[in-house]
Amino acid sequence: MRLLKILLLVTGVLSVVLFVSAEEVEQTATPSLLEAALTTGFALSLSTFFLVIAVGLSKKMLSDIRKVYHQRWIKCSICDEPLPEASLRQVGRLHAFHYETVHPDACRWRMKWRRKLAIGTIALSVLLFVSGTYIVLVGNLLGFAAMGLATIPLLTLTWLQRLKLRQFRRQWTAKRREV
Repeated sequence: MRLLKILLLVTGVLSVVLFVSAEEVEQTATPSLLEAALTTGFALSLSTFFLVIAVGLSKKMLSDIRKVYHQRWIKCSICDEPLPEASLRQVGRLHAFHYETVHPDACRWRMKWRRKLAIGTIALSVLLFVSGTYIVLVGNLLGFAAMGLATIPLLTLTWLQRLKLRQFRRQWTAKRREV
């Protein structure tokens, strides 16, 4: 983790230095090979900066997954009903019967849409990030906006899943009140 912080600092500082240098050289009257080299170096160092961030986040995510892997899941996410204890690997198998019988709408939505949405979202995010990197390498700084846009589909997917979970909880609560 310490090495990642050092790499982030180095690539971030290098990006800033190359950006400022490229801007200074650009203000001269004629475009030069130095300007092209500085712009390309800036794009590469910024791409490296984003790559180091991605590696750092994925390492953190893996450590979080390891923590959750051994955690015991013992309640339903919709109705808070106690369920058999299960590790992350066994949750689907042991809790599927409960979700299929008590929450069939949630189960159907999950089976039909969750995987499709996740695959589409990840593909779109990767495409935006790669195209943004290419646009920056060509010399257009609007590529950074495309790289930033790559996070929007991921945030939207997370928001949609939370929204659907809230909707299923409200439906469950309304059905429970009627009975």
